[in-house]
Amino acid sequence: MPTTQSPPSLGGFPEVDFAASLFPGLTEAENLSIASGFSVVSNPHASAGSYLQATAATSRAGGVFEGPVGLYDINLSYFDETDGVSYMEVLVNGALVAAFDWDATGGDAIVTKASAAVTSIAGLVLAPGDVIELRGMADGGEPLRTDAIEILASATPAVGESFVIEAEDLQILSGFGIGNNGAASGDQTLQHTGGGTARASYTVQQAGSFDLAIGYFDETDGASWMQVLVNGAVVAEWDWDASTGAAIASTASRASEVIAGLDLAVGDVIELRGEGDGGEPLRVDYLEFTAVEGGSGGPTPPQGRLDLWYMRGGEVYVALNDGSGAFTEVDTGLAAGGSLRAVDMDGDGDLDFLRVEVVDPFPLPDPDTYTDDFEFVFETTVYENDGSGGFSVVATDTSSYWTGVYGWPAEDVDRAWQILEVGEAGDIDGDGDVDFVGASWLGNELLLFDNNGDDSFSLSVLPVPSEYLFGGELSPGGNYIRLADMNDDGLLDLLLSVAWETSSTQVMINDGAGGFDWVGRYGGSDDGNSTEIPADLDGDGDLDVLYVAISDGGGINTYINDGTGASDGYGPWFPRGELNGIGGLEIADFDGDGALEMVNASIQNSSEDLDPGLRVFEFPVEDGLIDIVVDKLDPSIVGQITAQGDFDGDGDIDLILSASGTPIGAAPYLLLNDGNANFTAVPTGLADSDETYGWARAGEFGDLLVA
Repeated sequence: MPTTQSPPSLGGFPEVDFAASLFPGLTEAENLSIASGFSVVSNPHASAGSYLQATAATSRAGGVFEGPVGLYDINLSYFDETDGVSYMEVLVNGALVAAFDWDATGGDAIVTKASAAVTSIAGLVLAPGDVIELRGMADGGEPLRTDAIEILASATPAVGESFVIEAEDLQILSGFGIGNNGAASGDQTLQHTGGGTARASYTVQQAGSFDLAIGYFDETDGASWMQVLVNGAVVAEWDWDASTGAAIASTASRASEVIAGLDLAVGDVIELRGEGDGGEPLRVDYLEFTAVEGGSGGPTPPQGRLDLWYMRGGEVYVALNDGSGAFTEVDTGLAAGGSLRAVDMDGDGDLDFLRVEVVDPFPLPDPDTYTDDFEFVFETTVYENDGSGGFSVVATDTSSYWTGVYGWPAEDVDRAWQILEVGEAGDIDGDGDVDFVGASWLGNELLLFDNNGDDSFSLSVLPVPSEYLFGGELSPGGNYIRLADMNDDGLLDLLLSVAWETSSTQVMINDGAGGFDWVGRYGGSDDGNSTEIPADLDGDGDLDVLYVAISDGGGINTYINDGTGASDGYGPWFPRGELNGIGGLEIADFDGDGALEMVNASIQNSSEDLDPGLRVFEFPVEDGLIDIVVDKLDPSIVGQITAQGDFDGDGDIDLILSASGTPIGAAPYLLLNDGNANFTAVPTGLADSDETYGWARAGEFGDLLVA
């Protein structure tokens, strides 16, 4: 709740429950709930043709904030004429946050564009249910004409400034309840109510680097534990096991844990996870964000002690990191096969495996014979990680998919991926568990697998945006769905890539009710897109997409988001000619300058004067336009970059490289960053093999502290 400046001077109003809803964005004043002393008056100079105008000596109107908790600015627009002095107060939950006179000496004595004015109230923490209220006093010929109220996410605070999000205003995912406590900063806490792991989240609205302080009560009568995650990656974990202070939640048991230098982007999700113990039910008080130097506004790379996983010789392996960048291989005992995704299925902070397979349906019925309802069976298996790279089956489920088998394309279907191509996994419906998506060329449908909370899945069909696809159909291959929050509403949206004939990616916005709305597309070639990386390339706070187009027209391309998920109409590409065989790309703030860079070590094309080597690209913005330029080239490093992360724990972002010119079965290399985007190749400690190493990916598979 905002800090009170002083008691409101205007009182004596009747009690009222404001019914109007206020959301981030613009709300016309005439749509507020009028408590007393205001009426709606039409005027062509108002933003929507009318405004509120005082009909009494004092006036009052307001509404209830329904947006997500966060740091906001309020802009109040009104008409400040020169023929009087009105007075306005703005309150949040009864606390006065601004008071000002309408006393213009220039402009106009009547309502015109010349008398339009705006007062901004910056840096207010607003939470769902907060009451925003206007109280005013008219004077003479200036009857408090109020036009609109606009609520916008605040800019990133200046270095050293901070703001506090009360824990009770977080989104509760599971296991938490709200308790009253006079020792808490807002007189309430979150506390574990039992029933498994407690989870709550906050969606970031200000990009930058922050020291994050978690305020809580560490009593002496139990030992709770907590993890803090950013986008599913653990960034901190600790036990609540104080031996001094107090056995109750009081000022004597207050404690805080500071996580320094978190690099956050708009849309990042900070999650608290933990369990209470005995008399200490995990009472969380607040989250305090203090701005510090740095901040890339890019995708948060995996944090913590990063491990690797890959396939080799038909088997799945993980390589556990000792914290310095030296890896020890562990045979998981899992065979390669189906579609495998590494994802934290049980919310304990380490990566599990989700396998999705099409139960062998071949041979299919004769496509010349009309078969309208043929049942295909999809099998999902969840392998739980024991925290040391060992895996065991904890859930197996099957889903039936019914579709027709006749004519084309059934006559060409002879592989499982033509029936189901599995896309990315994530919490698509916002209920706290892991769902996934897929596409079926045979059925020409998108498939959503909704986790029921126990790692069984309910299958539903999503319509293909046929009016935006060539021939209204998916392609015989290359149908892949990625997940990203493209409009910053806290929900994962779909990036549906369709290759071959269609050759574009469709941007489909999650409506929060199980549907998806098409808003745009991108693609630069005739054979589709490969690598796609959502990142804030132009630094405006929303996710753009860097992607690789293949075949004719191939190269590195960009889709610049206008904030809604649609294109703003311009996106740079590299090079100006055609380029194929681009290979792996990674994006992060590699040199610590607060801006994003891209790295690649596999581009070479003599016709474009592109010699082989590791390139570092930058994305300069000038006059509102973004470009892609090469900043440096190291010809000594050539190969495929497969993963990024701080593998040696020194605070900068390193890389994993599958080097060119090495024998089949050669182990990947670690590229250590000196902090300025200069890289040195060193061995990972993994042994060469007779079998080829698959694409090595980063993630956290072991060495977690869980009480």
